[in-house]
Amino acid sequence: MVSQTQQTMLRNGLTILAQRMDHVRSAAVNLLIPAGFVHEPKGEEGIANVLSDMLQRGAGKLDSKSFAQALDRLGIDLDCSVGPHHLRITATGMADKIQDILGFVRDIALAAKLPSSELSSAKQLAIQELAGLEDDPRGQVLRELRRNHFPHPYCNSRYGTPEGIKAVTHANLKSFWECHCHAKGSILSVAGLVDPLAVFAFAEKHLSDWAPGKETPIKIGKRGPQTVHVEKETQQTQIAIAWDSVHPSHPDYYQAQGLVNVLSGGMSSRLFTEVREKQGLCYAVWATYVPLHDRGAIFSYAGTSNDRAHLTLESVKREIARITDGITKEEVDQVRVGLKTALLMQEDSSMSRCSSLASDWFNLGRVRPLEEIEAAVDGLTPKSILEYARKFAPKELTQVTMGPELGKATKAAPTKKTAEAKTAEPKPAPAKKEIAPKKDAKGKAAQKPAPADKDSTVKVAGKAKAKTLVTAKVAVIPTKAKPVAKSATKASAKAKPEAKPVKSTPKRK
Repeated sequence: MVSQTQQTMLRNGLTILAQRMDHVRSAAVNLLIPAGFVHEPKGEEGIANVLSDMLQRGAGKLDSKSFAQALDRLGIDLDCSVGPHHLRITATGMADKIQDILGFVRDIALAAKLPSSELSSAKQLAIQELAGLEDDPRGQVLRELRRNHFPHPYCNSRYGTPEGIKAVTHANLKSFWECHCHAKGSILSVAGLVDPLAVFAFAEKHLSDWAPGKETPIKIGKRGPQTVHVEKETQQTQIAIAWDSVHPSHPDYYQAQGLVNVLSGGMSSRLFTEVREKQGLCYAVWATYVPLHDRGAIFSYAGTSNDRAHLTLESVKREIARITDGITKEEVDQVRVGLKTALLMQEDSSMSRCSSLASDWFNLGRVRPLEEIEAAVDGLTPKSILEYARKFAPKELTQVTMGPELGKATKAAPTKKTAEAKTAEPKPAPAKKEIAPKKDAKGKAAQKPAPADKDSTVKVAGKAKAKTLVTAKVAVIPTKAKPVAKSATKASAKAKPEAKPVKSTPKRK
């Protein structure tokens, strides 16, 4: 049984939420501190990620090694991670260790050692984690999608940038932590087989002296290019699409969740059925809701082979567009089942419930009872979801693709200089039959115009402009060309290859 959430706030501005769960034997603690990556200074992107590692390298009276040994001895699983708005400290263990769990979390927040001798190691780990995205094409394309869909600083990534990580010093790391690590705006949530009153007593005794501090406002900047192709020689093409949705506190929040689940709520959802199963276009396709405090978005992803990239892209867009045509009762029934299943699974996990408490408080200023969520899910109807779909229909899409083929499909139109270069380029004589050029009135041979580029991908791009959901200009991000061996260079210098028409190359943006 899950009891009602109890809440209190200390005089320094720290909010404490606690909920007893009698059917579990664990306890989970979740502390949100307003030090997320949206607060990172320009040129220091990645400092929050480095900080999350440094916070686990000793706190209170314990150095890095002793801190890790004490956690293992008590069977406590502790982790620090970074999100858009907050740096998150989470810890789980057996319910009888709740005082110890709270003690470790308190020591990190108020007495983290941040040893300068270990900063270099933390930075190297952050750079390796960032480099690991090279082996994760899906993660790469979604990261690029976020960078272009959301305005700055929401477009930042938790991984940061290589340049930003390298620029982190011990002085600016401590300065960032001291600036953002304060009680005001922080949220401590606890769930499991715990006594809420005992949690409040611990917080009053050990966290009242935490400095209140000041919340840092977020300055919203500009978005990136609306359509981007990352040229990369890969066997598959990655496709990512995003469009705006409502924020978590919006009245239509549950309708937005309903729409996402109609598109991608399981093996019978539209994207999976229409794009993957019926047409066999891709090996993976889905959509998900991405929440921020004051805005939201829906991200869609598809992974496919290069030769099916164009068809997959158009098919996904078609399914997104036709959602406004109608939604069936059977689809909504399946959505309800899926959302309720997720809700019931949340009740079985103390950490999941603990995270939901803090998320609700941050986004709504209150905690939603499970009964309220269940009633909202039951209230979903084909009409309510369809009304939302038409009201917030994606008029513009942010589109990011990665692979070789779509780079050709999204070439810019040839410039005047490249067109002249194509005309001036000499054409090889035909192999079978040589035809003398016609002469004009003055006896000079008339020059034939250069042939049009017959790349089929250019034709596809021309068709794509007619689609209502296709977006504006294309930014092409080329990969670096591989160096040519010296021997190959000499051989190519001796051989005189047959001249070929020069293809136009889009300007980089």
